[in-house]
Amino acid sequence: MTKRVETRPVRLEVAKPEDAGRLAIVQGRAFLTEIGFAPPEDQRRLRELPDPPLGPPDIMDVKQTVEWIQSPECVYYKILLGIFIVGGVLVAADAEKYHMENFWRIFVEPMYQDRGIGEEAIRQIYRLHPNVKRWRLGTPEFHTKNRHFYERMGFTFLETWQPEHTWFRSAEYENVLPQDERLKL
Repeated sequence: MTKRVETRPVRLEVAKPEDAGRLAIVQGRAFLTEIGFAPPEDQRRLRELPDPPLGPPDIMDVKQTVEWIQSPECVYYKILLGIFIVGGVLVAADAEKYHMENFWRIFVEPMYQDRGIGEEAIRQIYRLHPNVKRWRLGTPEFHTKNRHFYERMGFTFLETWQPEHTWFRSAEYENVLPQDERLKL
């Protein structure tokens, strides 16, 4: 498959409450696309649930998205191409204090994936938080595309675990590369 390259500049801006609806839709689309990558046994387990959740309980919850945008505990960035929101990044707000950071969420609209947008968004996060020494993130264990992407971006696999209220296991990753090396990836 030939990789498309996005020629328009990728920008990050801190999200505002009025962005919550679009961010929730994009996040939902990105996650729901991943379900198709789940192995048959996970898909069967999902179908057997009496009231199957499509993802984390808050995956398309506009109210929860507004709460995150307004929370002092995190910073919610929107990923922009021109004036269009094509993704989002949610990080803990105390990165500089603890020199360790979690990407709570990073997502790109499926039709804009595989164009280098996620790579550039992560590089911009690194530039915005230069004193962070350790970055952590997770993705559904079955989503090999995300896992390969994170590894390409310098993350190392740590463990899998079962998040509360989900039907899938999460694969956790960490990046401890020095800042100058991170920015070269």
